Amino acid sequence: MFEEPTQIDYRVLVHRDEDGSLWAEVEQLPGLFVTGETTEELTEALAEAIELYLSTPESSVAVRVDRMREESRTLDARVRLAPA
Repeated sequence: MFEEPTQIDYRVLVHRDEDGSLWAEVEQLPGLFVTGETTEELTEALAEAIELYLSTPESSVAVRVDRMREESRTLDARVRLAPA
């Protein structure tokens, strides 16, 4: 899928539940949702979910969330994809 590291920006919509926990969805990846108690947990879950979403049986990717910039209720995630 990706032979060299590739950078892709995703828009992540973050929501806070009544109990204070966070959940997020990635606009460009339909059906991808993650949860976490903190932004750090959310970021870790996001990287893992994107890896699973983009990997195929023939090709897997390693995802690293390089940065998350908070603006109101959205986060812009810069993701680095590399062959796993």
